[in-house]
Amino acid sequence: MLPPLKALVAFEAVARLGSIGAAARELHVTQAAVSQQLKSLELFLGATLCYRSQRGVSLTHEAQQYLPVVTGTLHHLKAQTQFLFGEQQADVLRVKVNHSIGHTWLLPKLGDFAQKHPFIRLDISLVDWPSQQPCQEADVEITNGFTESPNTRAERLFQESWLLVCSPEFKSQYAQPLAQADLAELPAIQVKGYEESWIQWLNHNHCTLHPPSVQLEITNSLHGLQAAKHGLGVLLVRSLVAQEWLERGDVVTAVEGAMPSESAHYLITKKQRAAKVNFFCDWLHQQFSEPTVSRDEAFKTGLSVNTPTSEGGIKENAPSVT
Repeated sequence: MLPPLKALVAFEAVARLGSIGAAARELHVTQAAVSQQLKSLELFLGATLCYRSQRGVSLTHEAQQYLPVVTGTLHHLKAQTQFLFGEQQADVLRVKVNHSIGHTWLLPKLGDFAQKHPFIRLDISLVDWPSQQPCQEADVEITNGFTESPNTRAERLFQESWLLVCSPEFKSQYAQPLAQADLAELPAIQVKGYEESWIQWLNHNHCTLHPPSVQLEITNSLHGLQAAKHGLGVLLVRSLVAQEWLERGDVVTAVEGAMPSESAHYLITKKQRAAKVNFFCDWLHQQFSEPTVSRDEAFKTGLSVNTPTSEGGIKENAPSVT
């Protein structure tokens, strides 16, 4: 006789996630239902599979040996079912994402998505500007700002702050004016499309209201950070994109201070979501419940990562880039 399929699915989820509660959430059932499935599998096999404690669930020696068999069987069953009966196009999820957030935040995390959803193939396009007609050529868009549409919804992804950065060498070269927060005579790098201005940042941080002289305009924040790294000037940049560069020491804070960002990155989807879109959005939301930076690190870089909240179709004053 074969063991019950639902019990095998519950066992695999509990073993992978380490708790009955997490498995229940993933399977969209109650904890009691998961526990019942585990018990039914243990009765079927005549063996104890899990030790339960306040810290979670640990596998017995027999369960550790059984798990690879169950995991491989379920994956093979799912793959062959999809191959024989699924629609090939439905497996492809088209995602448009801004260059900066794509490189610094999304792409490093996609291995986890691929592991959890191996039967969804991602087709990612990196862009500089929000679409004028959102989700016409993509299933999901993650852009800096968005265009209002009656058929789409948008969720703000991050609460960020504006930081002023430069290279360590630049900071040493211009130590005196930077110490006095006097930027008037300094060269600056300007990323095109930002709504917030130098004057706003200076005013918010109680600095002299004389902005630096823009020597270079550039299309996105990644290129701006690269220019700042090579000493071309000071750069006003949002904290999420700058965080990794600051941690590596490629750039440093030019003047202490930050300004909350009014503009933001948004997750944009159609109001009627396909299953593959829901899988991606649910996974994306999980990334916010497991932040990778400490509170102290987040404070230093001006980054607050929160569970996304719906903006209900608010339109940015003007399209902007990352």
